[in-house]
Amino acid sequence: MEEFQTYEYAVKQRIEGKWIAARVGLIVLYILFVTAWLLFGLKTRILVPLLALIPLTLWMLVFFTWRYVAVEYEYSITSGVLTFSKILGGRFRKKVFEVPLRDAVRIAPLGTAEEYLRGDAYKPEISFTGVSSMSAPDVYYMLFEYAEKKQKRRAVYYFEATQKALHICRYYNATATVAAKTSL
Repeated sequence: MEEFQTYEYAVKQRIEGKWIAARVGLIVLYILFVTAWLLFGLKTRILVPLLALIPLTLWMLVFFTWRYVAVEYEYSITSGVLTFSKILGGRFRKKVFEVPLRDAVRIAPLGTAEEYLRGDAYKPEISFTGVSSMSAPDVYYMLFEYAEKKQKRRAVYYFEATQKALHICRYYNATATVAAKTSL
């Protein structure tokens, strides 16, 4: 395996649970926003000029808020360093964390009760989720120490692993990587 190999994988957040509620909430906000503008225009008798302003301000509101409910998660592995990022609205990338794979305590599938208990016994203080849904078929978790402002805290990162990603994880940290029997 090449030492400077790069691998990227991105997945869109599935619209379920709190994401449905967030989208419905934003749509209600947009309706209330337009209603408030119309009521303001009727009350001050400047409705006609506001008819030109309402679509513009509504577009600006949608542009700046909808990205928070249209999230993609991406992880990339470059030379043994895993970088987790959120992509908001398909335009804005926000790097969440970066960790060397050799520092991972455990990388394992979440599917079995034994692995779930093992991950829970680590007592992570921070949780990062980078899966389309927690019920996705290839959900793995990675336990590691997250350095934040010169303070280390235990963390867990949930991600959807591909065979290529597992192969890279095993290359850089074979002792911590547990692959599902069907994965490799």
